[in-house]
Amino acid sequence: MKLWISNLPPNKSDEDVRAFVRKYTQVEIDAMTRIDGDGSRPGVLIEIGGATQLMLSGMQRRLHQMYWDRHELTVHIMSFSDQG
Repeated sequence: MKLWISNLPPNKSDEDVRAFVRKYTQVEIDAMTRIDGDGSRPGVLIEIGGATQLMLSGMQRRLHQMYWDRHELTVHIMSFSDQG
């Protein structure tokens, strides 16, 4: 499972995102994929090794609708399966 965070301030670096998530959730990001789209509402897909549904739900509750540099963040839990 991964966490999708969108509507990031466009001027924030990957390290800024990592520091922001760490500050408000005390969790380290293992992998991050930046998805800029058209640039107006960039987002990242983050992966936390060993994360449980409960842990990601707590992170979502903490970060969803939080403001960062006048941008209201949107956070969703993404569940992917490799089975076809």
